[in-house]
Amino acid sequence: MGKYAPVIKTAECGSMTRAAQTMGYTQPSLGYIINNIENELGVKIFYRDQRGVTLTEAGVGLLEIMRQIEAMEMRLQEAARVSKWELLRVGIFSDVAAQWMPGILEAFYEAYPDVVVKLEQESCYLNGELDVKEHKLDCCFFIGQCPPGMESFPLYEDPYYLVVEEKSYLASLKEVSVWDVVGKYQFIPTNESFDMGSTIHEIYQLFARFSRLDFQPQENQMAIALVEKGLGITVLPGLTLIDLIPNRAVKIIPLKDRLTRTVSLLCPRESERSHLTEVFLRLTQQRVDAWRTAQKSKSP
Repeated sequence: MGKYAPVIKTAECGSMTRAAQTMGYTQPSLGYIINNIENELGVKIFYRDQRGVTLTEAGVGLLEIMRQIEAMEMRLQEAARVSKWELLRVGIFSDVAAQWMPGILEAFYEAYPDVVVKLEQESCYLNGELDVKEHKLDCCFFIGQCPPGMESFPLYEDPYYLVVEEKSYLASLKEVSVWDVVGKYQFIPTNESFDMGSTIHEIYQLFARFSRLDFQPQENQMAIALVEKGLGITVLPGLTLIDLIPNRAVKIIPLKDRLTRTVSLLCPRESERSHLTEVFLRLTQQRVDAWRTAQKSKSP
């Protein structure tokens, strides 16, 4: 299934809901793909209303070209299939890369020194899901519910923490609820704030209604620096905070709300996984188990 298959199937079904069900996507995922294609081409492909979708005039003209591209893509993938298994493509995000990947790669290369492992940085959790679905990745680290037609292997339940300035009144508290600070403190957006697959996205929407400042999403290190200067508060997961907070004038406070994210490895179904993906999955589970045991007595 190539890049334009979602557009083709949506046009055939006349409904984004039916197309998503047929292809094994969630409806938000399918809408995200089509919006990206429309933005990339600079044209509107579908009119959307409560009854479904219909092609625009531009969409009608593009659809046949997309079908031709899809046919050529299938031929290209078939020609490349012979060498495919010598390459393992893994989607990652930064905190996983820092904490887990060195040990995983060390073990993997001991067993398969000649295999190329290509690590793809995920700009958001949804991108990893879509890339595995479209066979652009063999697997990816993932946050969220397992999409239809795929398998998700939970690795670590990662709690979120409130991050405040060291001199803040909040720094004296042993724990705090998100509801205690909404509307009272500025929220510094992080990498996850605009990621629809993240719990932080929902939290940011609460804070944004009361915000008196317009902060664009920040890299996590920048968000910590802004908190350190007393410009606001933020919420980040423990896995991210391990390498961010040493020697910073901030305080980490557990949340009464017990907010967590489940970090998983997202893979195709067993019948569609390569042997290399199976090996990577097994080594990842082993290394993360060992890491989790070592971290039991530690906190951010």
